[in-house]
Amino acid sequence: MDNKDVLTLNYDDPRVVAALDAEQRLFDFYGLKAKTRFIQLPNLGIRIRVTEIGSGKPVLIVPGNTGDSFPLAPLMAELKDRHIIILNRPGGGLSEGIDHRKIDLRELAVQTITAVLDAFALDSVPIIGHSIGGHWSLWMAMDRPERVSALILLGVPGNIIGTGPPFALRLLSVPVLNRLLFKLVMPKSPGQSLRGLSFMGHSPEALARLPEAMADCYYYFQKLPNYQISSLSLMGRGNLFGARTEDRINAEQLKRVLQPVMLLWGTNDPFGSVETGREIAEILPSSEFHAIQNGGHLPWLDNPAECGSLSRDFLSGY
Repeated sequence: MDNKDVLTLNYDDPRVVAALDAEQRLFDFYGLKAKTRFIQLPNLGIRIRVTEIGSGKPVLIVPGNTGDSFPLAPLMAELKDRHIIILNRPGGGLSEGIDHRKIDLRELAVQTITAVLDAFALDSVPIIGHSIGGHWSLWMAMDRPERVSALILLGVPGNIIGTGPPFALRLLSVPVLNRLLFKLVMPKSPGQSLRGLSFMGHSPEALARLPEAMADCYYYFQKLPNYQISSLSLMGRGNLFGARTEDRINAEQLKRVLQPVMLLWGTNDPFGSVETGREIAEILPSSEFHAIQNGGHLPWLDNPAECGSLSRDFLSGY
């Protein structure tokens, strides 16, 4: 990738300052003490931001959606006995951004996760992946199996067998229309910034329980200068009829994931039915499946205690 294609950030930019402030307030609310490290991806010229929380046995978290770590704060608060290493995927979480249409997505996933493990001198680690972060984690488990000891997949990974974005999100893959829709759905104030999560299967009651700082994070992170290009280009890799063939994971590929896998699948997740989730679990050689009742695409927002307890029990041996 050419350096001119990397979307850099100025940390003196008021938009960056506002995002950092909102994230700090959210972490404070959940009692999370975070440290930040930046890692340069050697072959891609991208600098990513990594957040560290807690101590104990390490676990790597790969966020979904646009790659921000902050939505996972309620779950991380349930895992304080672990050394949490959470990478902010390129384009999200104040990592540098890219046009995802110009890269090999699988190569980006494996190189990014490998670079983080190398930076922390971790030979093998359990990985928690959400949505496309789960997709990335499955690719890592297949391509670098010696580096992944176990997997937790939060929410529907997407683009696996019969799963994929709902129609409203697929519209964001249509050129020109996607930019118009992006402007229309962008919240006009922090108080409106959680509205989009209702399309992800989350109830008004669950969203009302979230702290104000969560809404602020969604609002200010979406205003970052590299956010629109990175997020829309990621959606642009698919279309109304589905993702590119090379970006999908089929049944034969799933059979190559030999690590123990736990799936936490919200019953209201619009990306895929519970029945499809159970089908995926049956294909994986070593897996367990848990339906999170009334959970949306980010199931820990609806039931952080249940997701935390299941995750702690599963990770206890790794």
